[in-house]
Amino acid sequence: MRNEQELDWQIDRLVEDAPQDGVTPGITKVLSSVLKAIALQLNHSSYYILQSQDGSWLLTTLSNRNSPDIEKNVVYAYCSSTASNLERLKQGDRDLVSVEIGIIEILFRLVGLKEVDSLILFDKLTDTQRGTEISRAELQTLCEKQMQKLKNAQRKLQRNRSPKKGFAPHIA
Repeated sequence: MRNEQELDWQIDRLVEDAPQDGVTPGITKVLSSVLKAIALQLNHSSYYILQSQDGSWLLTTLSNRNSPDIEKNVVYAYCSSTASNLERLKQGDRDLVSVEIGIIEILFRLVGLKEVDSLILFDKLTDTQRGTEISRAELQTLCEKQMQKLKNAQRKLQRNRSPKKGFAPHIA
């Protein structure tokens, strides 16, 4: 239960931090059900990501062993600061920092990162060879389906509110 409360708090924060333009907070709230459903299947409510000083996430390009010409860009997320800092040291880049980010924000940001193909989450401190992969394209498709459900529900609601043809508005 604690994990679910933490995720709800992260969603509230994401909605509050969204641009207050009358649209974005509502969209963020709609997408939050998809993000939360995925997050509930994971082992941690926050992960550590390596990023540059300007906040850009470290991208790693992976090649397919059988077809080296097939590549994908991934972002690694670690369950602990120790694991992420070990990877930071391996990279040898002094500009990299390890930052803890809530899983809801990670998933939300992932949807908009067109240059990223997948997020790889490592849930064990000692195992950074096997992780859980979340495809950005699949996540985006789930979010688009959720938005479509909302649009369909809004259309149906609007049709039900419209006065029936042939009747005076106060009778319909």
